Amino acid sequence: MSYKYRVMPFIGKIKSNQSAVEVSNQLEALINEGAREGWEFHQVNNVNIEVQPGCLAGLFGAKAEYIRFDMLVFKQPT
Repeated sequence: MSYKYRVMPFIGKIKSNQSAVEVSNQLEALINEGAREGWEFHQVNNVNIEVQPGCLAGLFGAKAEYIRFDMLVFKQPT
């Protein structure tokens, strides 16, 4: 069977008085959103993104930075 895939970024957000349960609720909501649109949740992957400094920062020797994001992968039969 062949599939098509959809990838959605996920960044959990909490305030200082909240717990990891709040982040799990946010993740669950995003997975359920994909499911309502007909996508089957497949996995969570980490993706590193290289961010190049702007022109001015580059002139002053700034180097590229790397930011890690979690990406949710959904699949759907084609």
